[in-house]
Amino acid sequence: MKTATGIFLAACAVGAGLLPLSGAQAQRVSRMPASQLGTMCTRASGTGLCDSYISGVADAVALGHLFERNAEKDDKDVAAFCIAPATTLTEMRGKVVGWMKDHRDQLSRPAGEAVFTALHESYPCGDHK
Repeated sequence: MKTATGIFLAACAVGAGLLPLSGAQAQRVSRMPASQLGTMCTRASGTGLCDSYISGVADAVALGHLFERNAEKDDKDVAAFCIAPATTLTEMRGKVVGWMKDHRDQLSRPAGEAVFTALHESYPCGDHK
């Protein structure tokens, strides 16, 4: 898997124990479960940290995609999600929290994986859903 998206998903799969580590370099995946992030995101005192976490995941994925497209000259790399520049962090948080409420069975997964999946499902890129 060459793309940043593929690398992120593989790291999540390794963290979840779905892929073996032999022959591949392990990548750090936060041990914070989605349930903990969800709690943070729904408390007034935690929204700033929540927004920063969500923004960090979104920025990392977007920058990884730009790197693949530009530096690696990979014109086949497809963005994992397409968030309009005018989208506010409050709107993004709402999508992530809504996804978590609809997917309670996923709350034991790493927080980053949940955010990635929520953004992927909430902000599809044209035909590349």
